[in-house]
Amino acid sequence: MGRKKKVVQAEKAGRKKVSAVENPESFMGKCPVWGFKMHDASHPRWSIENYSFYEAIMNKLISFEGLTWSEIQAASGGRRIGTNHHFEPIEILSKEAQKRILELKLDIDEVFSFRLSSTERLYGIVEDGVFYILWYDPIHEITPVSKK
Repeated sequence: MGRKKKVVQAEKAGRKKVSAVENPESFMGKCPVWGFKMHDASHPRWSIENYSFYEAIMNKLISFEGLTWSEIQAASGGRRIGTNHHFEPIEILSKEAQKRILELKLDIDEVFSFRLSSTERLYGIVEDGVFYILWYDPIHEITPVSKK
């Protein structure tokens, strides 16, 4: 009978070379791009399909296109102290919004909120400068504000 050969592979000890390291906030110098593939079409109140998109949302999105993400996040105004457009941690969203994020199987810990007017908000997910629209909230119920 023949002899079985024993094959031994030599492992090379070394470091893997990282080809590119990207700063997660590198999009801050970019202008926003709008994405619609994540919108929550089946929500009865927050779906953008429930509203006249052009009148309620499109003109406002157009007004942001000449700004960078850094400029958008620095914008302030209204009665609130702070910025108009900012990330919101999931924990401060309404219970319904938190539940909906779980139902949609979104693996996120924050959403971005655009302030469109005193009560209107547009919520979404920012990935590399693309704002994926999730919800349109015309009455500010996703992040309720306590009245003084």
